[in-house]
Amino acid sequence: MKKIIIVILVLIIAGLGWYLFIKKYDYQFETTARYGPGAVSYELSEWKRLNGLENSGDIEVVERKDFNSLTQKIKIDSSKSLEFKWELERLNDSSTSVTLNVLSPKNKLTNRIAIVNPFQKSNYIDSLKKQVLNFSKQLRDNQNQYKITPSNNIVETPAMDCICSASRNIPLTGKAKEMMRTISSLENFVLNNKIGISGYPFLKVTDWDREKDLIDFDFCFPVSDISKLTGTNTIRIKKYPSKKALKLIFNGNYRLSHVSWFDLIYLAGERGHKRYGWPMEVYHDNPKIDMNELNWKAEIYLPILN
Repeated sequence: MKKIIIVILVLIIAGLGWYLFIKKYDYQFETTARYGPGAVSYELSEWKRLNGLENSGDIEVVERKDFNSLTQKIKIDSSKSLEFKWELERLNDSSTSVTLNVLSPKNKLTNRIAIVNPFQKSNYIDSLKKQVLNFSKQLRDNQNQYKITPSNNIVETPAMDCICSASRNIPLTGKAKEMMRTISSLENFVLNNKIGISGYPFLKVTDWDREKDLIDFDFCFPVSDISKLTGTNTIRIKKYPSKKALKLIFNGNYRLSHVSWFDLIYLAGERGHKRYGWPMEVYHDNPKIDMNELNWKAEIYLPILN
């Protein structure tokens, strides 16, 4: 009996020693988020402040590894910061397991002693729990604004003759605003040339700076006949051939649809496909007609080689 007690004490002491002096992170939280690791990783990386308040901690992305992990530095004040490391794992097409590891570089030993001390309340942990709950609520609120439905099949992008307005170096979050700025040029060209529109408006990304999240894109109207059309300073006449692609359906405000691009890129990597170009979005609904944004539908394509 005495030997068993000694063994148990040794194991407890060894465990405490490992936690207090060796373990990299102070605490771990686990939750589940909607959609794939691509969309979740993007939502996490877009948070700039801890609680969305001007006086809450600034958030800086320190490192990201594809869509598997994301490390952030949270500046609490001039002398105090936290490190958040998010680890993501796809559960299925509609959910992702999210693990958050937290480290406080300052007062690390004091914080850990408070965590394991059953006779002392840990203000550090109470504060962390509150912050993580705020994070989780923010994520749920953001994801409730849209719906992503991936397809398991390889499809073909639509082949279209079209008139296009080209935009350059546009932030992802400014995509919809830029389309609204240029749509009148396309509409005027249609009216002036008395041509018929043969399909849904679409956006084709022609380049994407992944580091700065700046995109070049064509915003286009498919038209029935381009043989006699001549472009202008603002309007180009183009042909978009059909290509093999991965596809998903996005429902929600089109200003948020780029979130789904990250899920498509993640799925391409997971399924062993090589990307062949950047996303295309085909818009089925006119936002001026239906005010319920979750009714708006866009087909999102990512061209692939195989």
